[in-house]
Amino acid sequence: MSLFDTRVPAVLLRIDRNPFHHGTLGAVRSLGRAGVDVHVVADCADSPVRASRYLSGLHTPPPPGAPPAEIAAALR
Repeated sequence: MSLFDTRVPAVLLRIDRNPFHHGTLGAVRSLGRAGVDVHVVADCADSPVRASRYLSGLHTPPPPGAPPAEIAAALR
């Protein structure tokens, strides 16, 4: 029995520029293995995250230094 509500997808927002941020890949794998649909909002062009079998969707992030309103708009 999962501790997660698998009816609700997870959205991971990464706004740093490190393409090998291992926390993102670990979160995608952990949530995906638990049966949660995982969407990532990040620049993953050179990251192993984009090839994860547990990734349900990859979305373009706001530009670096974006104001909070622009970050919120990217999450809609």
